[in-house]
Amino acid sequence: MTRIRVFTGKGGVGKTSVAAACAWRLAEGGERTILASTDAAHSIGDVLDRRIGPDVVRVADNLDAVELDADRIMEGEYGGLVRSATAMMGGMAMGSDASGEGDAPLSMPGFDGLFSLLKLLDFAESGDYDSVVVDCAPTGETLALLKFPELLGWYVEKWLPLGKAAMRVLSPVSKKVLKVELPDKHAMSDVERLYARLIDLQELLKDGERTTVRIVTLPEKMVVEETKRNYLYLNLFGYRVDGVVVNRVLPSEAAHGFFAEWADVQHRCMGELEDVFADMPMARVPWYGTDVCGVEGVRRLADALPDEKAFDAAPRVEHERYTKTEDGWRLELFLPLAQKGALELFRTGADLVVRIGGFARCIPLPNVLAGLEVGRARLEDGLLAVDFEKEASE
Repeated sequence: MTRIRVFTGKGGVGKTSVAAACAWRLAEGGERTILASTDAAHSIGDVLDRRIGPDVVRVADNLDAVELDADRIMEGEYGGLVRSATAMMGGMAMGSDASGEGDAPLSMPGFDGLFSLLKLLDFAESGDYDSVVVDCAPTGETLALLKFPELLGWYVEKWLPLGKAAMRVLSPVSKKVLKVELPDKHAMSDVERLYARLIDLQELLKDGERTTVRIVTLPEKMVVEETKRNYLYLNLFGYRVDGVVVNRVLPSEAAHGFFAEWADVQHRCMGELEDVFADMPMARVPWYGTDVCGVEGVRRLADALPDEKAFDAAPRVEHERYTKTEDGWRLELFLPLAQKGALELFRTGADLVVRIGGFARCIPLPNVLAGLEVGRARLEDGLLAVDFEKEASE
């Protein structure tokens, strides 16, 4: 089973260096590893101090690296399929009203990034690697990328007339029966191929035993606040976070002298991180006097990281659970650090929309909830419970 470790965090926290160090450590331990960058502003070549491009290159024993070019992957590996699917969806969008609902899914901003994720799926399925280490873009772009497969699945239900053939592909996403006709079996076969890969991708990314996200942060107030939001949003979309890496921690002797005030800020921020992520594996990486650059720098940083087994202790949570109640059904969502005043919840058609801050997740509801309405919702200790009940008759 290939393991995928996704590294993310606020821009400038050193996530590329930490991701490279993790990949190096895994390779040294005998795992066939590939370090892949999905950030449009690639920098793993800078960290490794060698040229890395869109083709896989060997960096060291058991270690390959690649800077994924989403446009190149889309055109080179999915070009015909995308053109066929776009033509069909675009034609369907032409018949929409003027409410702004006319954008076909394949023309949505960020769609090209999906193909970087599909390449990760290729790596996982190839059998060539034991581990895939992913250096992602800063927080906002990473969240937009990771939520896209599920978002695109939602658009599938909205735009495509689906029959039995498509249902075999899409039922893992929608979890409900859609009783309508297919538009054209030849065009639909291309769409099915694309969404079949989409389903495989979602199953891989949402499987906490195979894919985990690791947040890189700094002991600074603004970075800590973004780290907390990042953790919440990742759980909103159902991703398992397996640890936090705190980078550039000043040594204890810095508490005296020129760095005393800075060290005090770091000390207070470390305390907050330890309180917030008390149940989460946490690694501290010291502040180095020079940049982490080249093989020696990456190896030194790798030596500072704990063994990967330390991150196996991360809690395994059920992000989405349905249970039968006396009056209907209850949906429970794991939303750590969520605050009631910042959470918006509403039902639209057969979906439940949960919005926190600038991110919203559209959750397709299963068939069993047909005819039920949201009775009440409550948020306690990071768990959002939504009760669905029969609407009271007048």
